[in-house]
Amino acid sequence: MIKIAILDDDKTALMISTATVEAFLKEKNAEYKLFSFSNPLNFLASAKEEKFDLSFLDIDMPEMNGLEVANELAGIAKNGQIIFLSQREDLVFECLKFHPFGFIRKSKLIDDFSLMMTQYFQTFANTESDETKIDFIDKTKTISFKIKEIVYVEGNRNYQKVVLKDKTSQDIRVPLGSLEDKLKDHGFIRIHKGYLLNYLYIRSIEGEEVYLTTGTSLPIAKKRKDEIMKQYLAISRKNSAVII
Repeated sequence: MIKIAILDDDKTALMISTATVEAFLKEKNAEYKLFSFSNPLNFLASAKEEKFDLSFLDIDMPEMNGLEVANELAGIAKNGQIIFLSQREDLVFECLKFHPFGFIRKSKLIDDFSLMMTQYFQTFANTESDETKIDFIDKTKTISFKIKEIVYVEGNRNYQKVVLKDKTSQDIRVPLGSLEDKLKDHGFIRIHKGYLLNYLYIRSIEGEEVYLTTGTSLPIAKKRKDEIMKQYLAISRKNSAVII
């Protein structure tokens, strides 16, 4: 059984959201419990008991905003997914520290709710893409990596360091430009002349640093910051991670 909660202090929007999600779940013949809240404190109290699988959080609330709620929720339902409701694109990177599944435009509630629910079901019903591999030819041997396990590639003249999710690394003798050509279609962004970063591991961008979900940070090319953010959003939309 899937447990879904919607928190929005706008009661009209809450009614529309709830009806849209419920219609989707019924169409899928899903076994579910659906909760609706207009008060953040009531939501958090219920979350402690129910451990929601998916929570839709309105960001713009007067007493306690969606980011503050997400911070509290992190200690309650660690395995639950969050989708934020907002029209403000400038909040995307501020929200990334909570690793949300996505964002929804409140101006297009019905369309975006339906799309995000479809993407949520597809994502958690299909893990085949987690095994997708990419091969690199290093001299006379072929080296394979699972794409989702590559955090970033650090350029170092003739040798490039491939840093993996488990914090191990491997040097390969392939030009960084060639790696970029091969990895750019898999969600990798050239954030600096010496770094290719997997968008899945971006937590936030602050100043001239990119903070990763692994707890480390990398330098960002200051002049390309806006372009890098645009690339991130474009890749996220393509891969069903963000809707803005």
